[in-house]
Amino acid sequence: MSQNVVVLGAGMVGICCAIELRRRGHTVTLLDRNAPARETSWGNAGVLAGGSIQPEASPDIWRRLPHLLLNRGTDVHLHYRHLPRMTPFLRRFLANTRQPVYTRNAGAICALLDHAVSTHVALANEAGVSHLVKRRGWLKLYRSASALARSADDEQLLAEHGVEFTRLDPAAIAELEPALSPIFAGGRWITGAATVSNPGALGTAYAELFRGMGGRLETAEVRALRRVGDTWQVETHRGRFSAARVIVALGAWTPALLAPLGYRLPVVPERGYHQHYRPPAVPLNRPIHDIECGFVLAPMEMGYRLTTGVEWARLGAPPTPLQLARTLPRAREAVPIGEPVGDTWLGNRPQTPDTLPVIGEVPGQPDLWLATGHGHLGLSLGPITGILLAGVVSGESSDVDLSPYAPSRFR
Repeated sequence: MSQNVVVLGAGMVGICCAIELRRRGHTVTLLDRNAPARETSWGNAGVLAGGSIQPEASPDIWRRLPHLLLNRGTDVHLHYRHLPRMTPFLRRFLANTRQPVYTRNAGAICALLDHAVSTHVALANEAGVSHLVKRRGWLKLYRSASALARSADDEQLLAEHGVEFTRLDPAAIAELEPALSPIFAGGRWITGAATVSNPGALGTAYAELFRGMGGRLETAEVRALRRVGDTWQVETHRGRFSAARVIVALGAWTPALLAPLGYRLPVVPERGYHQHYRPPAVPLNRPIHDIECGFVLAPMEMGYRLTTGVEWARLGAPPTPLQLARTLPRAREAVPIGEPVGDTWLGNRPQTPDTLPVIGEVPGQPDLWLATGHGHLGLSLGPITGILLAGVVSGESSDVDLSPYAPSRFR
C-alpha cells in the first residue's frame, strides 16, 4: 500500500532508499541540510569495495592496540579528549573481536557487498552516468614480506566467501601498474571490485533520477522528530514535515536525533580526510590501498585522491589533518603525484561497534526505520540498502537475511 514517507539524509544511502521507495509507489520527500551527496558521501576512495569484508573489529586488534592508542601510525588518530565518550563504544567494539563473532560479522558484510557492484551498475545506467563506474578492480598492497605473510588469514576469509582475487608478486604489480615504484613485496588484485571516478557526481545523478521519478527533494535542517498519533512529525528550520513513515539515513548525526526518543544507537563518527593531487606522468589504472601505510590513492576526475584512515573525534571538532601530512610522503614513495588541487576535505563516517550497518525498524517506534551506520561502505552499500529497506517497508520478502543488521541488536 502506498504511503507518505520522509527520508532524512541525502547521502548515498538516503538517496538510494528514496529511489527504491518511490519505485514502489510511495510518495517520498528527501530532506537534507545540504545539496545531495555533499557531506560524507562526497569524500571517499571511490571503490565499490568488493573484498572489503573484514570487520574493523578484528582479532588482531589486540596486537595493534598500543600502537593505535599512542597515535604512532597513519591508520588511526585519536583525539584523547574524546576517549571518555568513546569508552562505551570501544567496549562493544572489542567484544566483537572474538574470532567466532568476527567470522559471523564478516559473513554479514559479504552478504551485502555481494550486491554492491551489480546494483550500482544498474542504477548508474538508469541515471545515465555509466561512464562514472569502471570495472577494473583495485589493489591491496604490502610493502614488507612479513605484513604480506600476516595477511594470510584475510586471504583465507576472501576465499571462503567466494571473493575473486589474484595474488600479485612484484613483477605482476609492475605489469598491472607501471606507475608504481618497485617498493611492494606483494599484494592482491580484487578483480570483482569497481571504482567510481567522481562519487559526488554519482550521488547527484542518483538524486536527479529520484526527482525525475516524481520524488520531492527539499533542503531543510532536521532539528527534531516526534510521534503525534499515527503520524511522524519532522521539525526543521523550514517548518514541519509530516509522514506516515520516516527513514533516518543521517549517518553519524543519527544518534543525536534518536536519543530524545529513548533509543541509544552506538554509532560514532570515524572522521576521514582526502586531498586531490595533480596526476603523475604515468597514470594509475585503478586505486591502490597501501595496507601498512594506511592510505588509498585513487585516480579521479578531480585529480589523484589521497584518503586517510580513521580519526576518532567528536562531531564538530576542529580539523586535524595530521594523517594526510604523515601519509603524503609515503604516497609519493609509491607514485610521484604532483601538487595539491583544491581544498582538504573532512567527512564523518558512521561506524557501529560490529562494523555492520543498521537497517530496520526502531524497537518500540512503529514506522520509524533506520538505514545508517555503514562506516566506510556507504558508497558501496547505498543501492542494496535502498532495495532491502524499501522492500521490507513495503511488505516484500527478502532474499537477504536482515536480522544481522536489525536495530534491535543494540537494545
